[in-house]
Amino acid sequence: MECDRSEVDLSCQREGVNFAGADIGNMIAVDIEACVIFCRDTEGCVSFSYNEVNNYCYLKNMRGGARGPTAYVGITSMNMECQNSRISTAECLREDQNFPGADLVSIKEDTPEGCAKHCRDTEACVAFSHRESDNLCFLKSKRGGASGPVLTVGVNSMNMECDNSAVTNLDCAREDWNFPGADLRYIQTDDLEECVRYCRDTEECVAFSINNANGYCYLKRMRGGSVGPTPAANYVSLNMVTAGHNSMNMVCDNSDVDNLDCIREGFVTIVMWTTLTASGRD
Repeated sequence: MECDRSEVDLSCQREGVNFAGADIGNMIAVDIEACVIFCRDTEGCVSFSYNEVNNYCYLKNMRGGARGPTAYVGITSMNMECQNSRISTAECLREDQNFPGADLVSIKEDTPEGCAKHCRDTEACVAFSHRESDNLCFLKSKRGGASGPVLTVGVNSMNMECDNSAVTNLDCAREDWNFPGADLRYIQTDDLEECVRYCRDTEECVAFSINNANGYCYLKRMRGGSVGPTPAANYVSLNMVTAGHNSMNMVCDNSDVDNLDCIREGFVTIVMWTTLTASGRD
């Protein structure tokens, strides 16, 4: 039976912005301060939108609503807790790259920094793309969008958290092996390390194959692709396509193999015999 009647702090309010969805309930509030108090008194309320025209207060159970902010004259929205500090995009911003798909919402914003603030205000947002031609900002629910980056002039994208550290896991590279299938997308790269960075930026990426002949980097959602590694030597007639593939899981085990005591010699022969007998061909 406790309540909070401390002075109302409106530093988190966003004027002219609506947080759509994730509604708990709505009620009439004489002003925005009353809306704050209603949210304080409601378990699970973390944000609200206040309509200044009809004085309706919409309580929300997600920061930024279900999908994030949209421009709306006459509505002021607010997260009960927020960050208003300056955002630096220097580290994680990827210039001339689009993160297509996994869109939450789009909103006009002049700069990537403004876009990053909207993403920070939105619980479900982990990345965004900013299009320079019309200053539209697309908030994303997945790092790298739905399936990874696409080189696009005039679009700058950013994951809210990124890894720019030196590439140190090249001991996982498998030269002259391809990981076919389980593709997210492909993108042209200059070298193996750039392919690693594209994979790092993509939420579902755990492996990739790169074709040294054309620089295409194929991002994968499964370690080893969908069917496991394929040696290029097995595709002699397709050397122009498969030779020169280097593949890599982002995490691998290169330790010594010490469990060969588990091998069961002749197991394959027994399985083949059982299958033939069951089908009546003995």
